[in-house]
Amino acid sequence: MDEGLISKIVAEVVRRIKALEGVALNEVNDPPVNLVTEDVVRHVVARGGDTVYVTPKAIVTPLARDLVRHQKVRLVVVADEEAVAAAENPKSFAIAIGADYRGFELKEKMKAWLQSIGREVIDCGGHSPQEGSYVPIARSVAECVVTENLFAGIVIDGDGTSSIVVNKVNGIRGVACHDVTSAKYARAHVDANVLCLGVGTVGDTMAQEIVATWLSTPFEGGRFATRVREIGEIENADRKIDSAG
Repeated sequence: MDEGLISKIVAEVVRRIKALEGVALNEVNDPPVNLVTEDVVRHVVARGGDTVYVTPKAIVTPLARDLVRHQKVRLVVVADEEAVAAAENPKSFAIAIGADYRGFELKEKMKAWLQSIGREVIDCGGHSPQEGSYVPIARSVAECVVTENLFAGIVIDGDGTSSIVVNKVNGIRGVACHDVTSAKYARAHVDANVLCLGVGTVGDTMAQEIVATWLSTPFEGGRFATRVREIGEIENADRKIDSAG
């Protein structure tokens, strides 16, 4: 018999034995993930697995959720160090959110979604579709992040220009993101703590993908920590000038 065929038969027998024992192929070695994307699910399916292990506060993107249903993939929650830290200090994972009249509807949807994945959400306004200027709302979100020592803040307006406002608050690194890539690098490279979204530039699904990526991407540190420190030095220098004046 062909050796290649024998190898395939052996591999299939092993796979079936593990399945009978209730052990998924990706069960032993895969650490729990904070973000489940379409690529994560496809990777598990491609290697014959049927389970994605996730942290208690994991984010599942809309496209990944559809693929999970279609491929009948299981999502199994596994506690990790971050989950323990969140339980000990809930504020460290809380999110402040605010929006002007243009972003009000998306803010309400985003708030409900964040709460559904276990995040504490502090609503800084507006509290109706009639509230106008994003300026005081953006300031409120930024100040809440700093004074309450929150994990992050989100401001939703028409085009993301509220980032100008939040960056006037000491200790804030605000970014306007229009796609997943910019959200990823905003967190990984500058440890951004306020995300600004514009409803005129992103739809609801893309906004959720952006927030999911932004929340689950860790700061890389290293040479990027130097950049963050340099940003802080400029901020502190400006504050000294204001005090002297």
